[in-house]
Amino acid sequence: MNISSAIVYAKPGQDAAVRAHLSSLGGVEVHAASEDGKIIITLESENDRAAMDLYEAIGRTEDVLNVAMVYQQTESHPDQEI
Repeated sequence: MNISSAIVYAKPGQDAAVRAHLSSLGGVEVHAASEDGKIIITLESENDRAAMDLYEAIGRTEDVLNVAMVYQQTESHPDQEI
């Protein structure tokens, strides 16, 4: 499991639409937003590749200027360990 947090930078005035889109993505939770377009999110995904795919999808979202990862942690699956 991959857990990470990021700041999404939306075009000014478009943050509400971007927040709504982010909230519709599986594994993404919106925690806070500022009036200047900064949106704080967390992401949970099955593995690192899925996390990267999700970050890339967010970066390609209309009215998203940039995505900056703040924190990342990978947890193993205890039932898969030897």
